[in-house]
Amino acid sequence: MTDFLIKSTISLTILLVVYHLFLQKEKMFHFNRYFLLVGLLFSIGVSFMSFEIQQDIPIAYNNVIKFQAITAKALPIQEEVTIRNIEEQTNYWLYLLWIIYIVITLILSYRFIRNIYRITSKTKVSKITIYKGIRMVLLSEETLPYSFWNSIYINQKDFENGLVEQELFTHEIAHVKQKHTLDVIFIEILKTLFWFNPIFIFYKKAIQLNHEFLADENVINAHNDVCLYQKLLLNKLSTSQPIYLTSNLNFLSTKKRLIMMTKITSKTRVLIMKSLAVSGILMLFLLFAFKPLPLGSKKTIVIDAGHGGEDAGAQIGAEQEKKIVENIAKKINELNGKDEIEIILLRNDDSFVQLSERVSKINKINPSLVISLHVNSSKNLNENGVNAYVSKQNEFYEKSKENAKNLVDKISSEKLAKGEVKDANYYVLKNSKCPALLVEIGYLTNDNDRNYLISENGQNEIANKIVEFIKL
Repeated sequence: MTDFLIKSTISLTILLVVYHLFLQKEKMFHFNRYFLLVGLLFSIGVSFMSFEIQQDIPIAYNNVIKFQAITAKALPIQEEVTIRNIEEQTNYWLYLLWIIYIVITLILSYRFIRNIYRITSKTKVSKITIYKGIRMVLLSEETLPYSFWNSIYINQKDFENGLVEQELFTHEIAHVKQKHTLDVIFIEILKTLFWFNPIFIFYKKAIQLNHEFLADENVINAHNDVCLYQKLLLNKLSTSQPIYLTSNLNFLSTKKRLIMMTKITSKTRVLIMKSLAVSGILMLFLLFAFKPLPLGSKKTIVIDAGHGGEDAGAQIGAEQEKKIVENIAKKINELNGKDEIEIILLRNDDSFVQLSERVSKINKINPSLVISLHVNSSKNLNENGVNAYVSKQNEFYEKSKENAKNLVDKISSEKLAKGEVKDANYYVLKNSKCPALLVEIGYLTNDNDRNYLISENGQNEIANKIVEFIKL
């Protein structure tokens, strides 16, 4: 989510600045309309695009450890059993923020729907007539003509007595025929969903002003009298306030509209501006959507063997979690072909590494993935299988979740049951600035899982499967 908000805001801001500096001043209103709309869609969509450009490297498994048949031996559980249960940490501040967001969004949605209803409900109590193929809603209230959807709303007495200038009809008809209401509703929906981002307010103003440029252009082309139309606007603009969600004759920025009516833009300049605008969008697409990797670059994977030193983790008798995961981590490193992927172990001996130190090392390395190795335990001795954890507070949450699911699928077998991927805000997972997952390779408290985990053959199989997963 954070990555989406940052990328979309940067893209929206850059495109809006480009529009105001270069495009808005030029007489190319139809192109500008689509530039603003495409800019909105592009900025929202590009955050979800991700393409990596890298060289395909042949995979060679030169160091595969051969397996031997395993003879299951019952390991009696000692009277003193150290059990470590994984409990998800609840971030109540995050829940509170989501509640605030939902409440405000619902309030704004209600306001949005209510305003649409207020406009459209006038058709139920007003006289309707057709003029020049456009539906006219004749109102009893004093108002300048304004349009919404496929209708023009106008004072009944002015319409029936012929007091409305033809230029005003032409202006509002342009709004209706060019479907400007769709643009306004679209930006209003975005404003409702992203109410915390003020950039959409500026987009709405830019879109509505461009609508007026388009309607003004239509009037000038139809009546061919710029001076008369400018005088008409100046006389009418102060008579009433604009209505929310509608296309209004007295939309602000009058000076810009008057200047634009007499502006001339050469075809060459228009072509140059259009080319620069399209090039700008393409550059943003390349910047945000593609992640180029140097040819031949190695993928770096950090293997974090949990616990260590005085922190034994889960323990039954002489069997300790810290030793099991340390052995598996070493085997993973031995199996890795040095030419393809670089494996970095955060712990390769029986030493204790602080969580903050682990995260600091990870973020300095900036790996493609962090795999934190653990062994599970439970008071329920029948509980078994492979489970994995990822953190929603990690900006690479979706990628972490996908990797976690694939790793669980890879390690699971008839000897280790398939578990699930769960959310947990563990320190290493949420603070690593890269995809990160924690995998619990079976239960030390389960007889079958334990016999497999402590055997040389079992550890070899697990290490091989993790290496195969890494090299996919």
